[in-house]
Amino acid sequence: MIRSLGLKLGLALLALLLVLGAAHLALTARTARLYALEVQQRLNRDTARHIAEATELFQGGEVNRDGLKDLFMKAMAVNPTLEIYLLDEGGAILGFDAPPEKIVRERVSLEPLLELTRATSDSLVLGDDPRDASRQKVFSAWPVETGGRRGWVYAILASEEYESIARMTRRSQILRRSVWIGLLAVTVAGCCGLLIFALLTRPLRQLRQSVERFHGVDPDTRAAVTSDDEIGALAAEFNRMADRIGLQMRRIRRNDRNRREMVASISHDLRTPLASLQGYLETCLMKADDSAPEQLRGYLESAMRNGERLKRLVEDLFQLSRLEAGEIQVAFEPFSLGELAQDALQKFALAAERRGVALRAEIPADLPPVGGDIGLIERALDNLVENALRYTPPGGTVKVALLRHQAGVELRVVDTGAGIPAEELPRVFDRFYRVEKSRGDDGGGAGLGLAITRRIVELHRSTIEARSQVGRGTLFRFRLAAAGAGTADPPAAAPAA
Repeated sequence: MIRSLGLKLGLALLALLLVLGAAHLALTARTARLYALEVQQRLNRDTARHIAEATELFQGGEVNRDGLKDLFMKAMAVNPTLEIYLLDEGGAILGFDAPPEKIVRERVSLEPLLELTRATSDSLVLGDDPRDASRQKVFSAWPVETGGRRGWVYAILASEEYESIARMTRRSQILRRSVWIGLLAVTVAGCCGLLIFALLTRPLRQLRQSVERFHGVDPDTRAAVTSDDEIGALAAEFNRMADRIGLQMRRIRRNDRNRREMVASISHDLRTPLASLQGYLETCLMKADDSAPEQLRGYLESAMRNGERLKRLVEDLFQLSRLEAGEIQVAFEPFSLGELAQDALQKFALAAERRGVALRAEIPADLPPVGGDIGLIERALDNLVENALRYTPPGGTVKVALLRHQAGVELRVVDTGAGIPAEELPRVFDRFYRVEKSRGDDGGGAGLGLAITRRIVELHRSTIEARSQVGRGTLFRFRLAAAGAGTADPPAAAPAA
């Protein structure tokens, strides 16, 4: 099976040349034959008239047999290709010089004779062949009227002898050489076509090789664009497609890596509180009869704390998945960000006191109301304050500050904790990513709070920024547009601290 496009095109061209060459040869041969017959008829157009004028063909109303025989012999001696017949006025054959068994027609149609004798007839006209009932031949004809009788002199210009010589000529060496020359020309043209098609399809072969290497060996393979035609455009499109596929493959690998890390993190964060919860409950069951009520209560409280931790983790996972899937719709409404900040500080006041951390607020009195989903913003603020408390050591400070700017209000949460190393700062908003436990005393949550906060801020068409210095603390900030200022465009990026 032929698989090469260039070879297929070359063979198709060769077949086309052969067909066209054969058709041209046949058409040329037929045209040459008709041309020769037309020339012969025009040159011998008056032959029948001269024969009719040379002798008296009818005497006393009868055919002059002797004179006719003598005339036929003289005429055919001068031109052996002639076959002469005497016809009556209806076309019936009255006389001829040939063996009777060779004459297969008794009558010749007069329409071609009348057409030829018209002065306006210049085209080739063929008449009936008395020696062949199925063929017509070139002829000369002339009407005669002598001895009180009418008839026609009908001269076939291409006799049987002429046809025999013509067939021999068609089989001659010159004609055979012409055929061989034609075949050689077709062969040379076909070979040249194969070479040309091979050169033209070379970029296609190179492109196919590039596709094969890209598919099986080297995904970084790109096709060389060497022309500005359709093949070059195809190669450029392949390169763009390969770039897109490569980018998608890198994204798939990165997402797969993140998925494995997420599953591992979820498994770890779920296993730790579950194991603690199970351990405390098993201890309660084993020591239910021997332990004092105060001791059992302590076990149950520890189990309760682990249950609450597990509940928060599941809730965070559920909310983050809904946020990333776009299932949560933001209900924009005007509200006071200062009041929301005061509520958050009161909510975490007891936890901050237990940790020995001071909570401070810097809230100007003339802040305008902002537009947003108050429930989601409260969750984002809670996450930031809780994260700051978790990683601030005793004696430190967590501050919530609000600043007015042209587009609305900027919210800042600042702590005086250990800070975040510069190499880890870009990943603090990733799911399940946690900085080393040396930042805090307990290692804290599952690394979902900041990821949830970033998604909430993005839903409000804003961005959250983190800045930190090791040993001095961390700052998180984002902006909300003022109510009525419109939320179609994202607020401007926060300025440097």
